[in-house]
Amino acid sequence: IPTVRLVQNFTQPVLRADFTLKLVSIYDINRKIMAAGGSTFPVIVLLVLCVVFHYSCCCCNSFSSTTNTLRLEDDHPLRKYRPRSIIQGEEYRDYCKCCNRPPTQCLCEHLPTEKIWLETKVLVLQHPLEFRRKTISTVPFLKLVLEQCHVLVGRSFDVELETIINGACNEERMPLLLFPGPNATVLEDCHAMERLKFAHCSSSDTQTEHATTKYLLIIVDGTWTQAKQMVRNSPVLMQKCLPIQFTGTKHVSIYDSIRKQPESHCLSTLECCVRTLQLLEQGNPKTEVASKHLLDSLRSMIFTQLKYEEINLEKHPGSVRNSSKLNAKKERQTLIFSSTHILRTNISVDDELLPDGYKLRPLLESDAEFVDSRWPYSSKKSLLMIRKQIIADNINATRTGCNTCLGIEHRGKLIACIMRHTNGSIGILHVDEEHRRRRLGEVLLANATKALQQKNDPVFAFILDGNTASESLFTKLGWERIYSGKKGTGKRRAKRMWEYKGSG
Repeated sequence: IPTVRLVQNFTQPVLRADFTLKLVSIYDINRKIMAAGGSTFPVIVLLVLCVVFHYSCCCCNSFSSTTNTLRLEDDHPLRKYRPRSIIQGEEYRDYCKCCNRPPTQCLCEHLPTEKIWLETKVLVLQHPLEFRRKTISTVPFLKLVLEQCHVLVGRSFDVELETIINGACNEERMPLLLFPGPNATVLEDCHAMERLKFAHCSSSDTQTEHATTKYLLIIVDGTWTQAKQMVRNSPVLMQKCLPIQFTGTKHVSIYDSIRKQPESHCLSTLECCVRTLQLLEQGNPKTEVASKHLLDSLRSMIFTQLKYEEINLEKHPGSVRNSSKLNAKKERQTLIFSSTHILRTNISVDDELLPDGYKLRPLLESDAEFVDSRWPYSSKKSLLMIRKQIIADNINATRTGCNTCLGIEHRGKLIACIMRHTNGSIGILHVDEEHRRRRLGEVLLANATKALQQKNDPVFAFILDGNTASESLFTKLGWERIYSGKKGTGKRRAKRMWEYKGSG
């Protein structure tokens, strides 16, 4: 009994003082217990048990606090937090102040100078695991482009979400939840807007017939399993929001090239938001402008990720854990980027010129070896130069909508190409021997010329003296030689500049 009382007297102050063991040491406890005639061993055992129990309680409290909903406001410091890695000594990696990405991956050129104001407010409920995917998450682009866009991070939403929904109802906004289901309203339906307007008028006090309906669009960001759990754990969503959905598109999402989607019709959060806003605010020019900025940013991010993924694989070829998944990923990338609608290219091909079985498409980074092997002036550095030109052309295509590095494939194999050099001239026009005399070179040159015209860039090329095949082709399509001096022969042959003067 004296031992237990002494333990109580000496351990309670320690526990209350957050284990400031300097106040009461084990030596003091042992000395006083021995003076009272008690045993020391039970005291040490009980003290250790108390310490373990107290720390376990603290860990449980801290764990329970981390599992609560993490709600970040617009100006929350965690919103601007980026993990910094030490490069050398005390130097840290720099990040762009606007897009919060590394300078080599900066996407500010695709962002508007000022955020775009739309009538529809966007609220993104983001799962914590998606919040950690900084590099490939599409939600940050919504915050950078849309003025009325807010993000809540967590696994369940109750009080704060209900407050936001009630505030939207007070502003006469109709809360909509983008979540598919049997009771969800299909936005492509011809009577969908009438149903939404009727539901809004019946739920609000204003019965004005011609009043414009404003919406609060709620989007759940996460995998399908995470999204279902978040909706199930937040009953206020189904209680106060009207579920909506849109039909799937026939085009494969470009996001599938870096992250496998469960189905071919699935889209990323950004693409879903763009599609929904276009259906809710039809005819609003600001919606089209915002959609262009969002999609251009997404494409640029995809190209950047693919570029540095390829560089990392070249530097560390042994880092591949599953080669089958990597090969499947590359097959998806080839399938996606071979579609011209993904790159927003304005390639118009005359069906009479391009024979059956041949397909015109932009060149990909994986095509650099083919172009370099067909170029007569290839060198040790030419492959890297060609690869850089193809990457730059694809990135510029997301902004201008035109590709100047083009190729023609037959039965899935590249057989012809044309490129734009670093000085801006058109060159490396090549068609494999077995596929010539089918006007494929004419198709490549015509579309590359048209792309440069749409960009308002100078259209010129250099042709070596004696290349009669190229001279006749360029002349046929409306090109003219700028300098017609004496032609050289042998090693004295010179490159003559040609410019496009008009349709041939």
